[in-house]
Amino acid sequence: MEKINIDLGNLKINQLGYVYRDIEKQAKLLESLYSIPKFAIFENKDNIYKYRGKDSRISTKIALSRIFNMQIELIQLIEGECIFKEFIDAGKEGLHHFGIFVENLQSYINEFQEKGYDLIHAGQVGTQKVAYFDTEKTFGILLEFQETIKRKRRK
Repeated sequence: MEKINIDLGNLKINQLGYVYRDIEKQAKLLESLYSIPKFAIFENKDNIYKYRGKDSRISTKIALSRIFNMQIELIQLIEGECIFKEFIDAGKEGLHHFGIFVENLQSYINEFQEKGYDLIHAGQVGTQKVAYFDTEKTFGILLEFQETIKRKRRK
């Protein structure tokens, strides 16, 4: 299907997402070379994502910091079939995706799918819902849309 233009003009890249085999080593390197604030490192274990149309249980280690007025995310795959494994298996490490924080993630999913883009990785961890689209051939990198689910306040 031919790709139709999507207006990204009102959106902002909020995150640079990187994938590495060893994020602790990479975090220390970035902190020392570029004076990036210390990364917060945590594990995301046994999360179910839709990966290329099938359920996949994955575990990752994540490191977060900030530079360039945006979030820097380092991802290390611990186990599972997913887009991060594809990247590493292709012999790559480094910049993997641009993260864009949105409200009403489902509307972006609908719009991108209607215009022929494949939703290749999607799920939710805690209050974060994510959807990755295969925009590598047309944009040069994957796009990840993220929505923070707001908790309902008690009255």
